[in-house]
Amino acid sequence: MFESDYTINGIHATYLKYLYEAKIFKRYIDVYMNAAIIGFLYGRLGKKDNSSQDRARIYADAFATERLKCDFIYRLIMLLDEGDENTELSVSQRLDRAFRYDSISNEDRSKNSHSQNMDRFNSYVLGGIEVLYEKFTSGITSRDDYINRIFDVVSKFKEEIEGKDFENKLRKLIRSN
Repeated sequence: MFESDYTINGIHATYLKYLYEAKIFKRYIDVYMNAAIIGFLYGRLGKKDNSSQDRARIYADAFATERLKCDFIYRLIMLLDEGDENTELSVSQRLDRAFRYDSISNEDRSKNSHSQNMDRFNSYVLGGIEVLYEKFTSGITSRDDYINRIFDVVSKFKEEIEGKDFENKLRKLIRSN
């Protein structure tokens, strides 16, 4: 996991570059990690877009630098994500997804599961990029506007996240297995 370059294409690349160039985030990898969390918390799954030629690449060395954080975010999302409306995952399946199928092995099942899990994770990343872009584009004309918007977004996010009980969900998940 997180051992090679990752390229974001189309509108999501444009959004990622905007968030970076506006200095909302210091690096592309920072956008990636935060977008995964935001996408999951907002329940926003993005779809790959190739409508434009725009590309943004996160290099393997950035992933290597932030490997522990990326692994933690990935595992946490794989544990808490209960699946989609068509497929609800059991506790055992979510644990497998977070820990057993988290790397590429020679087994076909593991390779396929890992690929599907990374696709799901990266869908949350794309959805999170969309959410972040929406939050930081309307009504902003100056640097002070950006600073105020960052404060507003972080404050609102803090209020929203305090209302969610992920800690108890994790405890229940651990105890049930």
